[in-house]
Amino acid sequence: MNFIKSRNMATDKYSNIGRGGIVKEGVFVRFPELKPAGSDKYWESQLHKKLLIVGESNYFDDSIDSVFRDPEKWYQGNDTNHLIPDNKKSDVNNWKYYKTFDRLCASINNLLNSNIESVCEEALFYNYFLRPATVRITKGRKILTFKKDCTQMDREVAGSALCEIIELDKPDIIIFVSKYAFFEFQKYINSKGYYYSTPIDFVNHPAIHFSWNHRNGNGKQKFERLLKDYWINQDVLQ
Repeated sequence: MNFIKSRNMATDKYSNIGRGGIVKEGVFVRFPELKPAGSDKYWESQLHKKLLIVGESNYFDDSIDSVFRDPEKWYQGNDTNHLIPDNKKSDVNNWKYYKTFDRLCASINNLLNSNIESVCEEALFYNYFLRPATVRITKGRKILTFKKDCTQMDREVAGSALCEIIELDKPDIIIFVSKYAFFEFQKYINSKGYYYSTPIDFVNHPAIHFSWNHRNGNGKQKFERLLKDYWINQDVLQ
């Protein structure tokens, strides 16, 4: 199943983010597929405030015809034909349907008495790291984390881009579904001396039942508590 966006957000809204920095032309001019995704309900709903959900990254197998393994070529190289191949553009897109996020949707639907199929219907969704992680096999298991690939260039591009998105979209709450991305962003803003009054927190990734229903409460329980405390309008809960 694929989630099809019903209405586009302004196509040039993010065009100046990062311009003149590491990605000279602008992060989302170079990577339009990686812009944050969300419907008008993100802005206009009477049920809730503005929520930004932040994932970690996309993932490319080493066999993909792309320069993604080289940070300098990915962010600054002239070979733009080998950034995101045509056959991956529908996959490397924050509007796509993420089956692993069904549990996020279930919590939102339960609290709002709604029937959404994608978090993009009620929230803004964005992947923190702009360069895809490699997919590596260790002892027969796929290792899907950007931690093994991250460089200082990735940290600078990701941190500055998200800061500009926050300034532009002004979400009322930001929830990371990647503990690693959350702590990398915290380190970035601390290094710059930035402070946000907006609540920023993380929950365990919902992909694995065990982590989502973990006894430490950092999965479903924490996600729903954050939504109740900072996102949903209180009269909805009464």
